[in-house]
Amino acid sequence: MLTCMSAFSSLIGPTVADSWPMAQVMAGMSAVPVGHAIDLAFFFPDEGRGRHDALLAETRRHLGGCLTGIEIGLRLALEDTPAIAAALEPWPQPICWPTLCAQPTLLGPALLAHMQMRGGISLMLRQFGRPDGDHGEAEAEPLFPADDAAVGDALAALALAEGRWLMTGAEEQPMQPDLPVEHFAELLWTATACLAAAAQRSGLVEPEAALPAFEAAGRVLLARHDEAAGPVAAADRLVGLLSDRADGAELMGAALGRRQFLLFAALAGRQLRMESARVADILVMGPVGQVAALCRALGGSDSDYRHLLLALRPVRPSLSDARIVEEALRYQDLTVAQADAAIGALRAPAALRAKLDHLRRIAG
Repeated sequence: MLTCMSAFSSLIGPTVADSWPMAQVMAGMSAVPVGHAIDLAFFFPDEGRGRHDALLAETRRHLGGCLTGIEIGLRLALEDTPAIAAALEPWPQPICWPTLCAQPTLLGPALLAHMQMRGGISLMLRQFGRPDGDHGEAEAEPLFPADDAAVGDALAALALAEGRWLMTGAEEQPMQPDLPVEHFAELLWTATACLAAAAQRSGLVEPEAALPAFEAAGRVLLARHDEAAGPVAAADRLVGLLSDRADGAELMGAALGRRQFLLFAALAGRQLRMESARVADILVMGPVGQVAALCRALGGSDSDYRHLLLALRPVRPSLSDARIVEEALRYQDLTVAQADAAIGALRAPAALRAKLDHLRRIAG
């Protein structure tokens, strides 16, 4: 049950790769790993195929929205260079998202995985939802002292950041790119390359001479980027302010009960010495065995595990009632020692785990 822990295992391929021809998946994608090619083919399908389920739609909305937001920032930064601005005039509408849809191999596995985590968290928040203006503060009052202004501000910041993720819109509607800096940089240079290619095709600028202007615009946005504005960072900040109070099991249970998944991930990450984004990745995309190990390592009972699986249903449609019963029976056999060993392996850097998995496959 605790196998399949590859750092870069396919997000979708293992469950549905046999449902359509591999030749179609790999067409034009030979430069990327097979698992990533499968994922890209599902996230960017041919027009003739059925579109997306809810998780794919949410992921594309986050990816397209952040990319468009970055493109708008780049265009504004490039207005100080009249020749470049003139070269982009034939394309007044956003061009980066359509370019990425046409050339999905521009997208790296880690960035796609992060966007799917964002989409998954948004989908769970949206489906469980709370009334407008009610972000659970009243329920949390016994656990979050009313006289602690810093905690109150952090809780409000988390609710506000989560609200931005829940705003509805089309894939090309701008979204605040509140990404970790490494993912922001990749998406920034992707957008910069798309705009530079368009300007070079215009014939109005010398291709090589224009590149420094695009780089300078990109560095302006990179210098302004604040990764602390996102809800993942906001949840971490809130848990940090709680200090020892964050170690109580009742707070983690309350966070899950109110479906505050990022707060739950931050609390779990503190207890397990893992990054909260990694915990969120496991909840949204990890094999069920990883979810089980996570729950057992946190001291979760059999009942806690069943409630966790029920909470994850919006992003895991395979969790039917029968499947949950089956997984709950497996969970009874999972020892704390096995769970701790599995979590210890997941703490290792993703690159290390990926290389080790590669060597294991070669060795047979």
